[in-house]
Amino acid sequence: MRSSFFKLGYGSYEAWIATLGTSPEQKFNPQTGKEDFTEQRRVGNYLTNWQPGEPWVPQQICLHFEARGRKRVKADRVFHGAVGPIISERAVNEMRPFIDKAGYALPLEVMNCNENYFLFWVPWVPESVDFKQSEKFPNGRTIKKYAFNEKLVAGLVVFRPHHRGAYNPAAQGDVLVNDEFRRAWISSNLSGIEFVDA
Repeated sequence: MRSSFFKLGYGSYEAWIATLGTSPEQKFNPQTGKEDFTEQRRVGNYLTNWQPGEPWVPQQICLHFEARGRKRVKADRVFHGAVGPIISERAVNEMRPFIDKAGYALPLEVMNCNENYFLFWVPWVPESVDFKQSEKFPNGRTIKKYAFNEKLVAGLVVFRPHHRGAYNPAAQGDVLVNDEFRRAWISSNLSGIEFVDA
């Protein structure tokens, strides 16, 4: 039987947005006047390079509550493309069996409000995707619908997909979940994810 998984889409959710670093404001280099991304890169590199078994230092993020003048709503998964989804404390509590089975809930330090959010760190599974058999967009390089190497994905609840030749897989934030995870998220009335067939 072919395994089926879901991508974590955003759909019509107008959820809070997370950015990496200690300040929600843009920082500029005083010498060049150009935007300074040093802190965002530092936090991003830490998230990318962390491995299970290593000590974890909560990384700083800021939440943004509106975009282009429109208010966004609090959700259990916020907008960000980290190594895995950034999820609320409520989501961690509700989904704990899946999280513990599939990855790690790593606390983040929210700098600009009194909210607890976590990085759901999910491992990538080498060569879990059959690139050749996957349906691709017209450019021929981007996967539209995955075909899986069944031996490697059978029984998985959550994972990050990978195929041979993928660019920097440790930094890719795409996460796939099975139907059991999807049903548990929905039945717990958690928000912020539209589950899309992978």
